[in-house]
Amino acid sequence: MPFRALLLYSLILFSSGGLRAQNGLSGLWEGRITTGGIYSEEGYRFELYLQAKNGHIKGQSYIFISADSVITRRLSGRMYEDRSIYLEEIGPELIPSGDGRPSGGASSFTRKYQVLFNRSIWDTKLEGFWQEVTSDTFGHKRQRGRVLLRKKENNAKA
Repeated sequence: MPFRALLLYSLILFSSGGLRAQNGLSGLWEGRITTGGIYSEEGYRFELYLQAKNGHIKGQSYIFISADSVITRRLSGRMYEDRSIYLEEIGPELIPSGDGRPSGGASSFTRKYQVLFNRSIWDTKLEGFWQEVTSDTFGHKRQRGRVLLRKKENNAKA
C-alpha cells in the first residue's frame, strides 16, 4: 500500500509542475512594435491584452507613442492549429484616452497582425508582423513593421 501512495503522490507532483510551465495565450503581453518597414529597428512600447476561447481571440492593443499619448484599439481574430494568429483592429474609431480625447493623432490608421504563438517553458512569445489596412495592398506607402511580445508574468499571490 505505501508503494501505491508514493506512486500516486509522485504522479500528482510531476503533473502539477507541468501545468505551471504551460503558458496560455490569454493575458497581458508586453514588447515592441516597429515602424518604418519590416527591417526597421525604430519602434514603440507595445502591449496586448488577449482573451482566447476555442480558437477565437478578442483583446485590446496599446501602442505607447509617448508618456501621455497611447493608441488603444480593440482586436478580434483567431488562432489556427499551427499556432499562427491573425488579429485585426475592429472599428476604425479610436478608443478615447483617460482625458476623453481620442488618442493616436497621425497614427490613426487600422492595422492587422500576423503572429506566431511560440509556447515554451523558457521563453513564451508572440512574434510576427503588422501592416496597415488599405485598399492599395501592394502600395509602397503602405505602413508595416514587426512585433515581438513576451507574456507578462502574473505574480499575484492568492
